[in-house]
Amino acid sequence: MLSYSSRYPEYKHSSTYGEVAIFTEQSGWIAQGTAAKEGEELAKLLKKPKKVVTLSDKDIGPWAEERTDNDLSDIIVTFGWFPTTLYTPGNADPDDSVAELFLEGGNIFLNTADYIFYVTQGGGANGEQGLKNMMDINADMWADGTAIKPTDDGKKYTPSLAAFTSARTFKQAQIVNPWEVEVVFGDNGSGFLDPVIVHDTQTDGRIGIAYQISGNDGLPRGEVFAEMIDNYLFEVLGPEAVDPNQKVTTTWAHIKSDI
Repeated sequence: MLSYSSRYPEYKHSSTYGEVAIFTEQSGWIAQGTAAKEGEELAKLLKKPKKVVTLSDKDIGPWAEERTDNDLSDIIVTFGWFPTTLYTPGNADPDDSVAELFLEGGNIFLNTADYIFYVTQGGGANGEQGLKNMMDINADMWADGTAIKPTDDGKKYTPSLAAFTSARTFKQAQIVNPWEVEVVFGDNGSGFLDPVIVHDTQTDGRIGIAYQISGNDGLPRGEVFAEMIDNYLFEVLGPEAVDPNQKVTTTWAHIKSDI
């Protein structure tokens, strides 16, 4: 299995902040109504993205395709259910799915509740292979009963995060080249990570998780995602670049007004 970065090792993105799409039409491990409520909270709290939209399964695939190679880091947020227009259920397209190309286009997936990329139409039809296909490494998230506490970065960037018990964490030892653990907001002190963002150093794609645990409808999923995006990702990626021609035009206008 060859990822886009393996086929084209010279390919490297230099992305800036883009748009956010929230998917709550289906959910895993939490009620769909709870997912919708947390998605609405996330959309309300976000201040720095240029645009935030809530999309259906039908619409999110085309949305991702349009933003795969636009030199911006766009974000898709899911609630434990992987949309079918992004990735055909049952790992029918293990390579070059809409989702994988979106990720390898320097974009970002964030997920809460059930195991990322695992649950879709047909239940757990993707299984743990969904994550392996998306990352092209042998990573899993089996971590029932993992006691998590905020790290120093968690306290800095995600102040709404408190101690909790995760069931599906990233494992630091499994994050291998070209992937790296970029920032850890919560961990168990022994390399089990949630919330966390991992980064593909070749394609600039990122995957983040937060509160991968069932139930617990009172967890501040929307708040923590908003903090991960506004406080951390905006700092890393920065605002959308200014068109240099527009900047020249604006500067010349100021010069003329001062003459």
